Amino acid sequence: MRKFSLLLCAASIGFGAIAQTTIPKLSPHTKAYLIDAAKLNAQKVLPEGYVYKKRNDGTLCVSAIIKIEPGKGIAVANALQSINSSVGTKAGNIWTVQVPLHKVNSFVQTMGIEYIQIDEPVIPNLEVARKTTRVDSVHGGYALPMGYSGKGVLVGVIDFGFDYNHPTFFDTLGNKYRIVKAWEMGTNGTAPAGYSYGHEITDTTLLKAQGTDNAAQTHGTGVAGLAAGSGFGGTPASKYRGMAYESELVFVGVRRDSLEGQWLTGGFSDFIDGVSYLMNYAKSVGKPIVVNISWGSHSGPHDGSSLVNQAFDTLSGAGKIISMSAGNNGGDNIHLGKKFTSTDTSISTFLAFTSTPYKRTWIDIWGDTAKTFCVNTTLYGTGVAGASTGRICINNMTTLDTLIGANGLDTCFVQTITSAAEYNLKPRVTINIYNKATDSVGISVYGTDGNINMWNEYYYYGYQYRFASTFVNLSFPWATSGDNQTTISDMGAAKSTLLVGAYNSKLNYTSIDGTPRFMIGTVGRFSNFSSRGPYIDGRIKPDISAPGLTIATAANSWNTAYSDTGSSMPSTVAKYTNPTTNKDYYFAEFSGTSASSPIAAGIVALLLQIDPTLTPTRVQNLLAETAIQDFYTGALPIEGNNIWGHGKINAYAAVRKLYKELSVTNYSGRQQMDCVLFPNPNNGYANLDFISTTKDEYTISVIDLAGRQIMTTSWKVQAGTNQYVLDLSQHSKGVYLVTVRNEKESITLKTIVQ
Repeated sequence: MRKFSLLLCAASIGFGAIAQTTIPKLSPHTKAYLIDAAKLNAQKVLPEGYVYKKRNDGTLCVSAIIKIEPGKGIAVANALQSINSSVGTKAGNIWTVQVPLHKVNSFVQTMGIEYIQIDEPVIPNLEVARKTTRVDSVHGGYALPMGYSGKGVLVGVIDFGFDYNHPTFFDTLGNKYRIVKAWEMGTNGTAPAGYSYGHEITDTTLLKAQGTDNAAQTHGTGVAGLAAGSGFGGTPASKYRGMAYESELVFVGVRRDSLEGQWLTGGFSDFIDGVSYLMNYAKSVGKPIVVNISWGSHSGPHDGSSLVNQAFDTLSGAGKIISMSAGNNGGDNIHLGKKFTSTDTSISTFLAFTSTPYKRTWIDIWGDTAKTFCVNTTLYGTGVAGASTGRICINNMTTLDTLIGANGLDTCFVQTITSAAEYNLKPRVTINIYNKATDSVGISVYGTDGNINMWNEYYYYGYQYRFASTFVNLSFPWATSGDNQTTISDMGAAKSTLLVGAYNSKLNYTSIDGTPRFMIGTVGRFSNFSSRGPYIDGRIKPDISAPGLTIATAANSWNTAYSDTGSSMPSTVAKYTNPTTNKDYYFAEFSGTSASSPIAAGIVALLLQIDPTLTPTRVQNLLAETAIQDFYTGALPIEGNNIWGHGKINAYAAVRKLYKELSVTNYSGRQQMDCVLFPNPNNGYANLDFISTTKDEYTISVIDLAGRQIMTTSWKVQAGTNQYVLDLSQHSKGVYLVTVRNEKESITLKTIVQ
């Protein structure tokens, strides 16, 4: 065994030597990058397994998320500018930044930065769905003043593999184009204002000519189709219609292609930049927005304190909602937790790697604030302990070990990175493992007080596939297998994020070649793959569950796998041939929490059509209060549970509840009238509908939220149906209270003028 340690409270690198300093604090992934870059300095080769970005000026960069010390923003901005580093999003004191590779040396020594986190990779996580979620009743307007379809609401999708010309992104007649703009993060061109990379396409003619952001993928097309596809191209069109089919769409393409031998995939900073870009656009046009993210990662403390969580909480707000998939690790034993005591001081487990050419993973271990623990990595050949790192306790150092296998030839490379207090003041140990030996890899953690939680998962696109492993006991009585608890994505742990699990709404379908296809499972049951809670801070998650197996949606026509003869043809269920271009477009089956999240996002768009001022908390509560509980969910406690959340999403009940809440009676002693105001929101003109049993006279008065009366008038009604056209078009946009009353009855209705 060869072993050495490095003190890395902070480090510097310019493809050169590692230096020592005290600030800023570096994430484990950042420390690992510095070491790998130093080792490969002579070869001028980029370290594998990291997220790189090429700016539009041609500079190859690493992306990072940084946390700024209070009051140091201007100084940090100036320092970053001096080393040609580009700042993207500023979400409070959480910034995204792109740093040229040869300037990382200066970057990691920048005074005023509290914490640096070099980007970590993130992975992507769709007929019957409208019925089980009761969206069909919302579209039909049953017992509602009108049908709701997301009109006037923006749906933002951060993903990859968008088909800009798919017929589902036109209106229901195939005429009006509904994609407003797109930001392709990996394409050189004109970057959006405030950013130094990617290509923003705002001209719809150019967008159509571009065709797609990634011809090899279809994930984004499927996700967007579920949230907001019109279904045009299907037979009938309503068969493959999404939830908010009249909303406007804005796309952010995050996935990039291979560059200089490295896979450029989406990282945390991309999603912060994407959310900021979408929220800012919505603000500029005065419209509410829901942003869907069907991606995730397990790197982080799973308590809502990570830098990406802090950024999402800052960027969200009234009329600005984020919906995110819970993850697809519900069937994977990738989590272990342990409470140490003075008499129960250790936990041991083994790594079971998936079948890949390389056995590579990282173990992310978090403890309690002001506590400490130690770790040990050992090789086991034929069940016998062999080479070991020895016990490594938290000392703010990085230790590199080369363990020799039982055959004396093969090796296992182990990098152990320790931190006594991360950005949330919790201790953390990250173990990077690259095992070329045939031996089993054992992990032990030791402590005498406090709790630890550890996750076993690693995503690496250098070879275009995913590395992963689970925790197993290998039948040793002293070892512990992992569990599937707290397998929900850390990326979705922000307090403001709507986290969505999945259930089975359909199992059978017929593919385009006429072959019946069957999925394993039970209709109505929770999907086995859907990740479970809770979060470490005690929050029950997911918030809600939506259909996730198997849903028909749009497929990217540029990805030929979904064609009549393609490798994914068994998933394809319909084809539409454009009569003008003779180009074929497809609809295909899609599964995963990648499907359930956009379904929920589309339903949120329907709610925002009614009240564009809804906050993230109100959306979460509204969906929780109206969720479906049935035979499969069982009777859920008021706080929900960590499998279903609060149950199955119920769009119709949520819309009805919200609509009723827009009515408030302010006049005690009077009976509430059954008077309806629609559309709401509106452009300044709204209708008051009232069915009266007698001829009568009422007073209509309108006040703004400051309590100022802006109009009052008399309304004489006849027996039967009456309608009054309320004209607020000369008044500024905002929320108004409209009161209709006489001596016997009254009602006050809230209306929103856009």
